Amino acid sequence: MSISRLDFEAITETDLLELVEGQVPEGLHLDYKRDAYGTSDADKRELLKDVSAFANVNGGHIVIGMDEAEGVASNLCGIKPADIDVEVSRLDQIIRTGIEPRIPGYRLKSVRLAKQSHAIVIRIPRSWQIPHRVCAQNSNRFFVRNSAGAHEASMDELRHLYTLSASAADRTREFRDERIELFNRANGQRPLIGNGRFILHIIPLSAVSSTVTINPEKMYARHASFAPLGSMGMSPRYNLDGVINERGGETNHGYTQIFRNGIVEATEANLVHEHKGRNGIAGLRLEHQIFDSLPRYIDGLKTLDVDPPLILMFTLEGVKGAFYHVYNDMFFDELEPFDRDVVRLPACLIEEYSVNVADYHRAVRPAFDALWNAVGFSKSRFFNETTGLWNGR
Repeated sequence: MSISRLDFEAITETDLLELVEGQVPEGLHLDYKRDAYGTSDADKRELLKDVSAFANVNGGHIVIGMDEAEGVASNLCGIKPADIDVEVSRLDQIIRTGIEPRIPGYRLKSVRLAKQSHAIVIRIPRSWQIPHRVCAQNSNRFFVRNSAGAHEASMDELRHLYTLSASAADRTREFRDERIELFNRANGQRPLIGNGRFILHIIPLSAVSSTVTINPEKMYARHASFAPLGSMGMSPRYNLDGVINERGGETNHGYTQIFRNGIVEATEANLVHEHKGRNGIAGLRLEHQIFDSLPRYIDGLKTLDVDPPLILMFTLEGVKGAFYHVYNDMFFDELEPFDRDVVRLPACLIEEYSVNVADYHRAVRPAFDALWNAVGFSKSRFFNETTGLWNGR
């Protein structure tokens, strides 16, 4: 099996030995290093060149402790640093501080070998915040990779990288607009009932810039991570786009669609209700549902081996003239209604997966500050200013 298809944390000596047994060559996605990267400035620049070149093109793996003969894996010799954990931390620190912008989602791990040595594997995803430059020791160089290895980018190659980066961002916006248009025409899924809809899109940048495809059976097996907003009940089924979780019933109150390329679309219907002669949205309730579901959706993508970064887009549709209620005791004259039918909140970026939910909350806060701006507030008041967590108070 290709090393790129393996669960990174589960890579073992057996998997690395298969590279030798299969005589797998270095190439566009794979690089072997017999020896550890040294401590000199030149050695550090070599590491940064290799890592940034992978990120700027198609991603790949560096296997440290693998000897090669004419570019083909020949011997899993391993390395013997005094402390393997310190060595992994040293490499991580060099990568974090020596490349701009920082590469999201790269990972390092040591693999213990039977001969009392270790290999180190570095997985570098294809980045969509390209181009990345090596900035250590006052350097300012861009590298790319082809089948022959890493090399400094030419002007044409550098221009192409900038074009790819802008194109990926454009496609995320186009996807959202296309989906909103489908809602307006009541096409696609069963029409959502009632007035006003909330739509969350989680778009891995790899989904709009490559041909990533996830097995629908794998998505179905993890459908519980993608429960519809505000509902623990769900009716999962396969569809042409991938797998959909519906809330069930004769009418469509919302669903979560997991697309084959890793995009998630979560919806909540019937947001706008008449109260005391005016239309309003229960903002506190809606935000509670969003922040309850968001970490589960992101963790679900992680279990599907979807590489970050992730673009998150929040949209309210069919809400013109509605008030956004965030406090139960608030008077109407203290609020401003939405002045447009479709409220597209600013896109937010999650660079890498985290075990700390507060990291996700902080990442999406600019969108919710903009949401509160739209109804007359300076910022959202539902975030803890110390921890960054959304707390609804």
